[in-house]
Amino acid sequence: MTARVLLTGITGFVGSHLAERLVADGHEVHGIAFEPQPHPNLAAIASSVRIHRADLSDPDGLREAVAAARPDTVVHLAGQAIPSLAQRDASGTIQVNVVGTANLLAALEPLGGTHLVYASSADVYGVPDQVPVGEDAPLRPTNVYAASKAAAEALVREFGDRAGHPTVILRPANTNGPRQHPGLAASGFAKQIAEAEAGLAEPVIKHGRLDAQRDFVDVRDIAAAYAAAADLAPERTETYNVGTGAPVTIERILHTLVRLARIKVRTELDPERVRGGDASTLALDSSRFRSRTGWAPTITLERSLEDTLDHWRSVTARAAVPAR
Repeated sequence: MTARVLLTGITGFVGSHLAERLVADGHEVHGIAFEPQPHPNLAAIASSVRIHRADLSDPDGLREAVAAARPDTVVHLAGQAIPSLAQRDASGTIQVNVVGTANLLAALEPLGGTHLVYASSADVYGVPDQVPVGEDAPLRPTNVYAASKAAAEALVREFGDRAGHPTVILRPANTNGPRQHPGLAASGFAKQIAEAEAGLAEPVIKHGRLDAQRDFVDVRDIAAAYAAAADLAPERTETYNVGTGAPVTIERILHTLVRLARIKVRTELDPERVRGGDASTLALDSSRFRSRTGWAPTITLERSLEDTLDHWRSVTARAAVPAR
């Protein structure tokens, strides 16, 4: 059945991929964007989506945008999603990730029956007692980003439990793929390789510590998970993990990308990129979500990394073309 779906953060990494999927499935797609046009991530579907300008920190503007979209379903993706940037600006991160979420919930409250899917993060678990970790494990956020997600989850859960809005919280694993911000490991490595291949940088890939292990899922599989979650209609808020269950080292991510490079590159530890503390392992038990929806990841890690590298090659090639 065709639905009117509103995506906050539609112009971003996950949002643009989800928008493409929803358009392909025949849905009417609206988006809330903070930044003005152009929106390069939406280039392929620009004529098929309607963008509403609004700021999560502006309750009145947000309320107007939601009223104009009249959504059946809202997928809330917008916010500060880069942990390193969140750590540098804790106040700003809380403002957008927590207060912004509260403002969105207030805008949705008058719209009876609207479904809500909230994008949380596997980071809320911190360092779990066992891996893979299930949804019932305690939340132990270890950084500003994770703390903001845990706080916003509490607001969303309370909203879904009382307001008559079917609500789902998704906790996705680390996400890779084309259009990812270079502040995250895989995309940052790929960007450096693409620039080196184009002769714009030395063939040196700088990195931080490589011993942490994370669960990685391609963004297109994550988009499929959000689409599946939007079809759920729980009476009270439900929370689901979305991941593969298999931890992978950052070292493997780096070495795979180096192998995919078209030139010989070397790797170099950059002390400024090294985070303190012991190496941790995090992977998700997604059996509950798989059983509920039939979702399963379909894109291999290598293909995801290859597509990420090809994306940065394309971006780098466009940037290298002199203006006329």
